[in-house]
Amino acid sequence: MMSGWRQLLSWLGPLRLMLVLSVLALLVLRPAPGTPPVYAGWGMVSTLIAPALVPLVFMVLLLDAIMGGVWLASYPGERRRYQTVIGVSLGMALLLTLWWWPYFGATLR
Repeated sequence: MMSGWRQLLSWLGPLRLMLVLSVLALLVLRPAPGTPPVYAGWGMVSTLIAPALVPLVFMVLLLDAIMGGVWLASYPGERRRYQTVIGVSLGMALLLTLWWWPYFGATLR
């Protein structure tokens, strides 16, 4: 079991791991839909900074999935690794989208 997690962490690498951790942080920081913005103090993090970072992180996840596809085409011997990388990137993008959908939907109304 532990060797599977170690394998996954080695396949992801440090930058992708930081990207996954940033997605997890953004999942925790989502404010309730309809929350007014806070312009001072720690409340700014969840009401202003996190919503601004969500589209950026989403695009980086999609670009990472595209680059995983490029590497998959370039190194067919590492097919399983890059398929895992693509799956993790697209899964995190989907999770981020579904989790933040109510917040951005309430913002647009």
